[in-house]
Amino acid sequence: MVVHIALYKWKSGTTPEQIIQALKKVQALKNKIDGVEDIFVGENFHKESKGFTHGVVVIADNQNALDEYRNHSSHTIVSREIEEIEADGLGFDFKNLY
Repeated sequence: MVVHIALYKWKSGTTPEQIIQALKKVQALKNKIDGVEDIFVGENFHKESKGFTHGVVVIADNQNALDEYRNHSSHTIVSREIEEIEADGLGFDFKNLY
């Protein structure tokens, strides 16, 4: 199993509706890509968030499935939309060790 985590800070003026629409598009990718087991999206409520307000977690069967997710045309489109409204982002990928 491979886990992909993306965290976001948004540009000033980004509306909640823009954020919701972008994250819904990310979550919809779950049904379009073989080997992507689940996609979670949500708003942060941890006190030590360092300004990151939303996150995405993708659970993939393996690295190939995660690569397919990243290279999928629908992901490319939503990634561009997110880049237009994000002030900062953080990505973190890992393989489950146990």
